[in-house]
Amino acid sequence: MIGRKRGRRASKVDTLVGRNTVIHGDVEFGGGLHVEGRIVGDIRAATDPAAVLIVAEGGMVEGHVAVPHLLMNGELHGDVHVGEHVELGETARLAGNLYYAVLQMAEGAQIDGLLKRVDHPLEGELEGPGETQALSNASNPTEDEHS
Repeated sequence: MIGRKRGRRASKVDTLVGRNTVIHGDVEFGGGLHVEGRIVGDIRAATDPAAVLIVAEGGMVEGHVAVPHLLMNGELHGDVHVGEHVELGETARLAGNLYYAVLQMAEGAQIDGLLKRVDHPLEGELEGPGETQALSNASNPTEDEHS
C-alpha cells in the first residue's frame, strides 16, 4: 500500500530462483536471495548479517531456514530461524516452527506450527551440520583400536 512503511527490503537481489527452476540441495547465500521457484533443501545465510531471503508468491521452500531477514509471500515447509526481522505477507503459508526476534504478519498469512520469540534465534543455527566431524571420527578409528 502507498504510504505504508514496508518491512526491510534487500537493497539488491544477488540471486534469483526463477518460477520454472527447482533446486535440490542446500543453499548458502549472502545479500538478497529471491525465490519464485522451488528449493528442496536447507537455506542459510551464514556470512552476511544483513542477508534477506524473499520467498515470493508462488515460490516454495522445503527445508530448514536460518537467515537474518525473511520476507515471505509464498510457501515454506520446515522450521525457520530468523535473527532480525520476519515479514509474512497476506499469501504466506508456513508449515513449521518459527523462531524469531521481530515478527510482522499481515492478515491472511497462515502458520501451522509453533511461534516462538527468542532473543537469539540464529544461535547455533548458522554453523552448519556438525555431523561431518562426528562421521569422520567414526570412520577413522584411533591407532589404539588397531593395537
